[in-house]
Amino acid sequence: RASILFFISMASSFVTNSYQASIPSQSQQSQSYLSTQSSIKKVVVVGGTHGNEYTGVWCVKSMESTKDEVDRKYKSLSISTLIGNPVAFLQNRRFVDTDLNREFTKSKLSEEKTTTVESKRAKEVNEILGPKFGETTLESSKPDVVIDLHTTTTNMGLSIIIAEGDAEMSQAAAYVMMKCSEHYDKNNNSSGNKPKINCLMHSIPQKENRPNLSSISKHGFTIEVGPTPQSVLRHDIVELTQLALDKLLEFFNLRNTAPEKVEEELRNYYPNNVACFQSAPAKRKGEMSGKIVWPCDEDNPNFPKYLVHKSLQDQDFQLIKKGDPLFVDLKNNVIPYDGSHGDEVYLMFVNEGGYYYASSGTGISVAVKREFDLRTGMVVDKKE
Repeated sequence: RASILFFISMASSFVTNSYQASIPSQSQQSQSYLSTQSSIKKVVVVGGTHGNEYTGVWCVKSMESTKDEVDRKYKSLSISTLIGNPVAFLQNRRFVDTDLNREFTKSKLSEEKTTTVESKRAKEVNEILGPKFGETTLESSKPDVVIDLHTTTTNMGLSIIIAEGDAEMSQAAAYVMMKCSEHYDKNNNSSGNKPKINCLMHSIPQKENRPNLSSISKHGFTIEVGPTPQSVLRHDIVELTQLALDKLLEFFNLRNTAPEKVEEELRNYYPNNVACFQSAPAKRKGEMSGKIVWPCDEDNPNFPKYLVHKSLQDQDFQLIKKGDPLFVDLKNNVIPYDGSHGDEVYLMFVNEGGYYYASSGTGISVAVKREFDLRTGMVVDKKE
């Protein structure tokens, strides 16, 4: 069956603790923080959570085909892979019935009846990687981190998506952004081909309300790369995804084997806080972040009544102010931004193909600029 979990390597047992933000005491401020955290050894890489996002599946299959090399490169890690939604992948669809990446809240996983392909698959994945809620007699089988690989049709470049307050994943995100930036500065300095590289923090404090697949684990980490069409493999997008994944696994391996060295590198690169975008709070049940919602056709909830204004197309992470052009209706009237999420916000996933689906949540995501504390993973500037 396509849903079989493929194990790349085996490692010694590890400790899985309940998730909590690692907030240090005053006496710890001058001490190393990486060396005092629990090790990260067991990692699962997931591709195909959305079946028509082929890049993640390619990366998973590539890792499977280079098992020996992966084992040698990340010696302290036990890495396994999983195809998130194998049925949708075989049908070349984002999902069959509902968006799998919205199926992992406590209420949905607790439903006795599973009537859709994705609700059934969510319970299967929860059994393989979890359980997300409650304990298991086989704690050693639970991963420390689930890495979910995604692509977007929008001009987001490389986006690292993590939960606010997860200190370990915040440090990992900072390392990945640092190393990917250095890679492009070194190899593409004169070509102008350096992609956007950003961190997006979701502020959903309660684990039970996080609907995404990677929230099953103690730590979740999402790599999102674009632009690329759905159901298409682009060499450059695959390479960027693999670069980010490589640097992430490199970080986990280094924090297990040389935590002082990698911490010193992070401190030198980030003398203060780390820049990020913080997603607006979700206003619709089941969503991960707030969106500017477009109205949909009465006969087809997946067909929008408004076009995204041409001035915003491909301008992800652009600031929009109240009164600026946002949409165009069927009569070519320009619909301005009404300030519903604040007078000034940044737009993300602008005209994302996956967000035409009602099940995924229609509209354009919004965020504000923030910074996070490298030690705690908490946003430190909430005034903007």
